[in-house]
Amino acid sequence: MDINDFPTWFGLGSYGGLACTLVAAAGITTYALVRRRGSSLQLARSVLVCLVASVCMLVPIWWNQDQLELYGPSLASGEVLFWLCWTAILGWFIPLGMLLGYLVLTEPQLAASSRAHLHQEQVVAPLDDPARYHEPLGPGVAWGQLIPFSNPTQPGSGEATKGQPILLSRQMTVLGRAQDCDIIVEDERTSRHHAEIDWDHGRVQLVDRTSMNGTLVNRQTVRGPLPLVTGDILDLGHQRYRFELLPAAELRLKAPDVQPGELEVETKKVSSVLIPPLHEPASVILTGLSVGVAGSVWLVDQPVMTIGRDKERQIYIPDESVSRLHAQIVRQQIGYYLSDLNSSNGTFLNGELLTCPSLLSPGDIVRIGSIELQCDDETQQKSQQSTIPLDGASTVAQTV
Repeated sequence: MDINDFPTWFGLGSYGGLACTLVAAAGITTYALVRRRGSSLQLARSVLVCLVASVCMLVPIWWNQDQLELYGPSLASGEVLFWLCWTAILGWFIPLGMLLGYLVLTEPQLAASSRAHLHQEQVVAPLDDPARYHEPLGPGVAWGQLIPFSNPTQPGSGEATKGQPILLSRQMTVLGRAQDCDIIVEDERTSRHHAEIDWDHGRVQLVDRTSMNGTLVNRQTVRGPLPLVTGDILDLGHQRYRFELLPAAELRLKAPDVQPGELEVETKKVSSVLIPPLHEPASVILTGLSVGVAGSVWLVDQPVMTIGRDKERQIYIPDESVSRLHAQIVRQQIGYYLSDLNSSNGTFLNGELLTCPSLLSPGDIVRIGSIELQCDDETQQKSQQSTIPLDGASTVAQTV
């Protein structure tokens, strides 16, 4: 190619790159709307990246007209190489990569018509339904359990490590991101009140509470009440659970003629029912063992408590090995669950790296970065320690 033709070719490449960014943005939008792929957040991010790249392509177009066509061969080779790389990366590689990634990696979304139909036809139980407070097999007797898997629900991912089982003992159990749910699912793709699991005369069913991203059972979208059996895999956002019936429930299935008084007490739904408060597990205490926090005690008694190096965390640990937002403790029906929040140095429970939420028990050793804490029952510490609330949020107990 003649050096005198280089400005022409560069102009074609830069204008072509600008067109490529716009075509990629339009292609992603069309594919998302027509094939209903990806979430709204994924679509917005992909289109925004392409549009920013298109704005950046105006700079090499200006350089070509103002510098290259005037000065040509007198320009430094390093400057020419810089603008060539700029045009290739921002005008071609990034938009084409975003388009290809969106086509390959995005998951199907629940069709708008199907979601609207669900909203119109499906009637979900109110959140103050007395069934949420009724244990059909007796106080503390679980009929089933959910076992969380460690890894998110991505295509091709294996179901590796399993977390501590979450017991199900109530007639109606609500799952979601809101703090008033019976099982809190910390995931941005999960709705506030995402789904519910119902016990009905020895049979279990899952109901999607018109969630935004839908609920999957065995990778199939739930539409209406769906019966659950042992081994079913539930997907709520990126969190995956395995459902299992416990022996008490299986006995009920084998003996349907057993009198209700012998195995379960039916709920009488009347307008004057007095709803008892939700049962809350006993609070636990974390005691510092490592240098710098030795003797410090934190009372864990809130629905969600975060751990980190930032002072606004309920459990504040000023150590360089601790991330600003390192881990969190979430209260569930049967106790407090500890989970890591993508920290740099990891969270360990009894020497094992946490890959999914795990139940805290008295005597457990928790390691946050390089800082070790011991978990104890609050009732065992009352005679030895006194608690002093700090800043209205975190509760720290000083050893007497």
